Amino acid sequence: MEAVSVKEGARSDRVSRWPSLVLLGSAMVIGIGFVAISALPYFTLNPEVFRFYWPRRGWLLVHIGGGMVALLTGPGQLWLGLNRRRLQLHRQLGVAYMTSVLVSSIAAFYLAAHTDVSWVFGAGLSGLAVAWLITTGLAFIAVRRGLLHQHQEWMIRSYVVTFAFVNFRILEGILQAAGVGTLPDQLAVASWFCWSVPLLITEAVLQGRKIFAT
Repeated sequence: MEAVSVKEGARSDRVSRWPSLVLLGSAMVIGIGFVAISALPYFTLNPEVFRFYWPRRGWLLVHIGGGMVALLTGPGQLWLGLNRRRLQLHRQLGVAYMTSVLVSSIAAFYLAAHTDVSWVFGAGLSGLAVAWLITTGLAFIAVRRGLLHQHQEWMIRSYVVTFAFVNFRILEGILQAAGVGTLPDQLAVASWFCWSVPLLITEAVLQGRKIFAT
């Protein structure tokens, strides 16, 4: 009976991992597609790709490069951490992820302060960078203090903010296709909604699970 119980527990554990595996796997696939289609063209140094960012192309490439590393290392790092597997690799990916967030955020602050679009767009970029640093910083502090559950939750929040790179492009494309507002309006709206709404939904899910579990 005990052996059967152990097997059933292991089977249940495997089943419970499927949602996170599907979500992180999907994020990885979408992230790779985003990098190939929307990020890598900037490294051709074509002025038409940069548009109004051409005078600040160096800072934009730093921002994009750091974002690419965070976007692509995040799913694997989260999967290993949530399942407590290959912890040495998990830590190495974590260092790469946090370093890339820091570097990309610094570039984001510069771009936000020197944008030619609008101050609302710049404020949205600044808000994204602040949210990115806070969520990632608290994840680091939590793990240093041995608070593993809090570390996992803050890393989830951090990656949701990281995925704002993808959300921004999707929202901008939808607004352009719908013909809503001017280009500065579209960029301003996308710069805020790409991270604030997903982060709010994530928080509702994380806290809602605790509320309904009691």
